Amino acid sequence: MGKNRVSTIEKLSAAQVETLRHVYAHQNSKEIARLMGVSPHTVDARIKAAIRILGVSTRIEAARIVHDASDPAAYQPLVYQPPELAYPPQAAETDQAQSEKRQSGIFSIGYPFPTKGRPFNTHGQRERILWPILIAFGTIMAFAALYTVLLGLGAMLS
Repeated sequence: MGKNRVSTIEKLSAAQVETLRHVYAHQNSKEIARLMGVSPHTVDARIKAAIRILGVSTRIEAARIVHDASDPAAYQPLVYQPPELAYPPQAAETDQAQSEKRQSGIFSIGYPFPTKGRPFNTHGQRERILWPILIAFGTIMAFAALYTVLLGLGAMLS
């Protein structure tokens, strides 16, 4: 990194640098605002000012420049993973224990909806194929029973 780039980064305020570090950590303006205790509009204004000072066109470029200036040896891939997709460690361990219990029988499968013991979808391929088949079979049986009842009522009334 050139000396010119370092002097440009020194022109940024501490709040702008902190905001760009959060951008580099894949957080959006609302999340950053919540963490910093400001409004999302303030976060966006800080990012726009930093972009203008650094002479770049996107917030990610600005975040990379600030990150590289602070610690060039650290590696942070810019791959986005929404926080909703991450499993809490205790839930993953609980799911493994429950799946071991369920695998004891041939037809033991988990429910197709979240439960207290298993709030995340951890179904395997067998369960993902079997549940739609079971639901379709149950629906066919229910309609067959309804049709039979209606035929019986029709025969009784005529």
